[in-house]
Amino acid sequence: MSYEKPFITYAVSLHFTQDVNEIIFNTMSSIAEQTGNDFMIKNKVPPHVTIGAFHGTKETEEKLIQIVKDFSKTQKSGVVRFTEIGNFNNKVLFLKPAKDDFLSTINDELHKIVLPEFEAGENEYYIPEIWFPHTTLATGLNQTQFSRALELAEKITLPLEAKIHDIGFYQCSPFLELNRFPLSSNLP
Repeated sequence: MSYEKPFITYAVSLHFTQDVNEIIFNTMSSIAEQTGNDFMIKNKVPPHVTIGAFHGTKETEEKLIQIVKDFSKTQKSGVVRFTEIGNFNNKVLFLKPAKDDFLSTINDELHKIVLPEFEAGENEYYIPEIWFPHTTLATGLNQTQFSRALELAEKITLPLEAKIHDIGFYQCSPFLELNRFPLSSNLP
């Protein structure tokens, strides 16, 4: 599927309960304060694990939102187990969860229902075959910032278990939260 109009990249992410959000967000804030790299805070990026990225247009946005909303109703909450601190080229620092059955299944099931109608975004980094789950603590770090950020991230007690609370739907670049949906086991 190709788009004649400029496409927008949308992301689908898992969000944690408040207790784990506070641990991760406090680390993100400390990194921002002590390194001067405030991208995550300035752009109001909440702690999350992205499970899919897709291309669409403003005209197809509501259809994709509805697919994600319907998907969330079929998903039960699970637990993400962060086991280590990782990085991409010493520029992005993240918490790395174990890629267990819960994460693999939710990523795979999302792609099975979205890909027939939307193209994979972000160079297909989130498709099940090559997906590397992570929760970004800081991005765009220089070497000095990376060293200090790593010291701060290492204060997080691992392993850290994070219960999934809901699924978020975002527009990327510029980052904008468009919606959140509770998982079926979190419905009132």
